[in-house]
Amino acid sequence: MEPADGRFRHEVLFYPDATGYVAHTAQYIRDGLAADEAVLVAVIDEHAQPLREELGPDVAAVEFLDMAEIGRNPARIIPAWQDWVEHNTARGTGFRGVGEPVWAGRTELEIRECRVHEHLLNTAFDPGPAWRLLCPYDTTQLAPEAIEDFARAHPAVHGSRTAPEPYDAQAAGTALAAAPPDLGPPLFTASFGMDALPWLRTAVRERADQLGLRGPDVTDFVLVADELACNSVRHGGGQGSIALWAQDGHAVCEVRDAGLIKDPLVGRRRPDLTAGIGGAGLWTANQLCDLLLIHSAPGSGTAVRAYLPVR
Repeated sequence: MEPADGRFRHEVLFYPDATGYVAHTAQYIRDGLAADEAVLVAVIDEHAQPLREELGPDVAAVEFLDMAEIGRNPARIIPAWQDWVEHNTARGTGFRGVGEPVWAGRTELEIRECRVHEHLLNTAFDPGPAWRLLCPYDTTQLAPEAIEDFARAHPAVHGSRTAPEPYDAQAAGTALAAAPPDLGPPLFTASFGMDALPWLRTAVRERADQLGLRGPDVTDFVLVADELACNSVRHGGGQGSIALWAQDGHAVCEVRDAGLIKDPLVGRRRPDLTAGIGGAGLWTANQLCDLLLIHSAPGSGTAVRAYLPVR
């Protein structure tokens, strides 16, 4: 059944225990199947198993994706949903989804990016085809301020036809305003312009060992640094600065410039390379990183911070 208003319906389900999670989510799935809708469930495998058991024979009609894989970097979740929407729109079928981007073990920074992701879902899919997305959240795993922000990101509460009181329709416009946390003195820092890009790639590669990187991860890290630096040259006033850290099992690269990102979905939307409108650099970085923090605001410019795991 399509949403009554013919638009994307983005719903939140706050649950305090596994019983509530399974009961409400399984019923939501069954409602979709009863309406001949395609259903995609993107949750971690640990949460998928009790749903499979509860659904019984109905599970054969449901598609599952492991959120720990597709959503390790929260910026990769919207593209997965975009693929699903395009596929089912082309088929002409109704569809709905379940997406749980937060699970036990998510870091504070990852949860912060999940909050950004939830606000940007509204920008990505409304206006657009009419479909429903249910986002369950375990309230025992979240701080009160995170619960409040997730409520602000959802125009609907599961089981209710009215928007939650704290829902903020304008929040997506400031999704990139939060500055990244201070990491202390960097291992390396430098300023650069167009002519310095070859030198910069070499400088980053030479410091990979100090950051704990080995083998193919070195190539990925240099590529990410280069993509971010090239973005600064192209879109950030022709120059920028770079800083590197070794932090909590990650090699971290941050590039700053004087530019301003106006599209909050940049890097989360698959770029059209034939249109020449940009976005490929941040997209590439998101495919290689565990996490990409973007801060962009008038008066402070843009800072993009990439986290790659040290294996």
